[in-house]
Amino acid sequence: MTTQRTVVLHVSDRPEDVTRAIGMAGILHGHRPETRIRIIVNGPAIPGVAADAAPLPATDVATVEACEGGLRSHRISVGALQPGVITVPAAVVALSDAQFEGAAYVRV
Repeated sequence: MTTQRTVVLHVSDRPEDVTRAIGMAGILHGHRPETRIRIIVNGPAIPGVAADAAPLPATDVATVEACEGGLRSHRISVGALQPGVITVPAAVVALSDAQFEGAAYVRV
């Protein structure tokens, strides 16, 4: 029995980096299709997942997860996210839990 590998792409600097992370997820999936890919967004990058931002490329190879604390800081409601974006209560908890569970971490 093999354990599924996970890669976390952490996006925190710029809203446009969310799109870049989705592109990276596609490349990673092409080489490692068995790998679970999570894109975790927080900080100044949060506006990149808002419904009024540039539309994100569709992805079926990664989850895009927004920090609820970051959403509050930017006054963006969960209902004002782009389709398919889910939330985590706190990015720092999601990131550290993923790493404790053995995920590879990549800062975007």
